[in-house]
Amino acid sequence: MNPETFAIINIGIALLLAGLSIPLIFRKIPMNNFYGVRFPQSFKSSEAWYEINEFGGKALLLSTLPILLSGIYGLLQKPENYSLIGTVILVISVFVACLVSYFKARAIKQ
Repeated sequence: MNPETFAIINIGIALLLAGLSIPLIFRKIPMNNFYGVRFPQSFKSSEAWYEINEFGGKALLLSTLPILLSGIYGLLQKPENYSLIGTVILVISVFVACLVSYFKARAIKQ
């Protein structure tokens, strides 16, 4: 896959993740088994669900910034190894968002 196509895919992924994070941030998603930050602590109470998901949504939204910026970089610079660069940035960004959400969930005492 050429670097430009991969960069466009990363930009699309960043926009998709940003779109998915907005309802979580505004506490619009009720407790469910399909969408949201679903750690065992999330299901302890409605307040825990909304607090963890709001935090997780913010973490996810912030994680889209490096993904989006790397996609823009890939479009503008077209480095030969962009598929590696873009993949590493995508995986690390989402992993960090999940990790900080997990630690937030563990800190909830409900």
